[in-house]
Amino acid sequence: MPCSIGEGLAYSYYTGFLKPVLPSLASRLSKYPLVFSKKLFILIPTSGNLPSRLQDADSDIVHLGQTDALMLDRGGTAGRSYVNNVYSVKGTQLVVDMPALLLTLRDIEMDADFPDFTEGEAKTEVLKFVAQLEKILLKNVELASMCVIVTYDDSTTKPSAALQKFMG
Repeated sequence: MPCSIGEGLAYSYYTGFLKPVLPSLASRLSKYPLVFSKKLFILIPTSGNLPSRLQDADSDIVHLGQTDALMLDRGGTAGRSYVNNVYSVKGTQLVVDMPALLLTLRDIEMDADFPDFTEGEAKTEVLKFVAQLEKILLKNVELASMCVIVTYDDSTTKPSAALQKFMG
């Protein structure tokens, strides 16, 4: 069975980012002893529109800095650097990532070569991405325990409100 664009992007995010980054996340948080959780909060707006800077999209979010870098040789690149962003969300420190590869859906939507790929189709693919990522993580319980998927309708909800639901 062929996979959809969203499902393929989920595999790419998992193998190219989560799988190498999550195992070392907790140990790379030494600069942030007050972080609420050593988990990665994966923030996914259902529109697939990701702000360049999360703090610009929500005044209740402040960028505090980045984790220590993880250096790996991957995909033909020696010393590829992986960092994660640490934010304060209404005073609580969290490690948050927005899967930048979802911007691919917006780019396809805007491309004249794909006139049938609409905003509605992009949203459907975002939901397929989320569902597939959840399926993938179910197969790897250890990695699943290191992250939280936070999906929210960005037409009605601010990122900070979506994250607060998972902060206890």
